Amino acid sequence: MKGTPDELCRVMGHRFVSLIVPVIITIVSVVWSCTYLSPLYLDGSDSTIHLVFNESGSSSIVDKAGASILNALVIIGVIVLLTFIILALYKCNCGFVLYAWLMFSAASTFFLQAWLWVDLVFSLFQIPCDFVTMGIFILNFGVVGVLSLFYYSHPMLAQFYLIVVSVLIAWLLTAVPEWTTWCLLLGLAVYDIVAVLCPGGPLKMLIDSANARNEPIPGFVYDSANTVAVAVERPSRGAADGNGDASTSPLLRTLRNSTPFKLGLGDFIFYGLLVGRASFSGFVTWTFCLVAILSGMVGTLTILFLYKDSLRALPALPFSIFVGTGFFLLCLWGATVLESYVIKFTLVL
Repeated sequence: MKGTPDELCRVMGHRFVSLIVPVIITIVSVVWSCTYLSPLYLDGSDSTIHLVFNESGSSSIVDKAGASILNALVIIGVIVLLTFIILALYKCNCGFVLYAWLMFSAASTFFLQAWLWVDLVFSLFQIPCDFVTMGIFILNFGVVGVLSLFYYSHPMLAQFYLIVVSVLIAWLLTAVPEWTTWCLLLGLAVYDIVAVLCPGGPLKMLIDSANARNEPIPGFVYDSANTVAVAVERPSRGAADGNGDASTSPLLRTLRNSTPFKLGLGDFIFYGLLVGRASFSGFVTWTFCLVAILSGMVGTLTILFLYKDSLRALPALPFSIFVGTGFFLLCLWGATVLESYVIKFTLVL
């Protein structure tokens, strides 16, 4: 019988899983890259990205914290500026410039960053490859990626390339110094709240403008529609005699007919960055951070579903970032306490 709690849980579970699974794939791929490729890429150094203020050169904790906060503010300022530029281009109907910008960003990721990642994988597994073969492979991979994102392709292929972009960018961002990374994540979580929920927030204005024009949001957005359609839609006997809609509860019917969940690519990237940075501290740390991020996602999606009439969009970063950072600090503190206890116990023996 339709409309039962089991049916409601099944449909709602499919909607959640359709977005949680790609996030898990992204995070695990970033962690694998940090574990096996970053030692080859960083070559023993803590960071290969030079920022405005040198965090590594600071001796005291206060100086290091100050440098990392200033670096994070500079990066967030650049992100805010780029967001307003995108908003201005969209409002001025400069779609050609906007999509050319996005296409250039995607192409640079597929051709340059993917080349670096594949080259390190071949070096890790000692797979011989010549320059011509690598060039042909990356050329085909990049062209298909750009066409799948900006022209036409099967939805699952577009989803695959969006995950690839997230993994590559998140992995490269793990080269940012540690303290700057955590300050950046916390600052972005606060900015996400302001940008999406405040009346004058750039992302809120962009979403409102796209809804007013009945157009998709300009940018890289992961749409779980294809996964939901395959998982939920199936024929039923009640539909044949016209009693299907009558036997379906209003909540279940609303859930089936509502818009599939969408998640910006920036959320994928910063989820991967958080867990990737945590992976440098050990298996337990990144595992707890992964659980924290998934818990935050489920909470955010639940709130978005319950208040879908009043909230068109909800920031996906804050809950997950705050909880994930808290779990990271808790794991570090627990590891320190456990280490001191083990040392004392060993000395006693």
